[in-house]
Amino acid sequence: MTDLLLDTHVLLWLDNGDRRLSERSRGAIEQARGEGGRIFLSAVSVWEIAMLVAKGAIELDLAVEGWVERVLDQSGLEAVPLDHVAASRAYTLHHLEHGDPADRLLIATAIGLSCPLVTYDDRIRRFARTRGKQYGFAIL
Repeated sequence: MTDLLLDTHVLLWLDNGDRRLSERSRGAIEQARGEGGRIFLSAVSVWEIAMLVAKGAIELDLAVEGWVERVLDQSGLEAVPLDHVAASRAYTLHHLEHGDPADRLLIATAIGLSCPLVTYDDRIRRFARTRGKQYGFAIL
């Protein structure tokens, strides 16, 4: 049984059926569900989505809080809060190519949950290849 944490863009793609989410990723998510694994939505992603809506970068069919509630209800995702351990661990991820706090927090959350992060972010993928073992971090 494998648990998975979804990166923000993966969550959005999953919700709207975006073709950028590969069949491999969709299959892994469905397999995890079918085997009793949990699919996590981080509070960090909710914050990122709210910021994107506020900037006009994306539109949702509901207010952010309502949209998140609908996604949680319909998809069986499990919300995971940002805790102090992930917040402090994120600071140590200085090998990440950029200083995006959301990416660092998502990586730290995945490490804390001991589960892969489903992402298409090239910088996160490079970090996983070069430093993943060091931090106990994996991607899917």
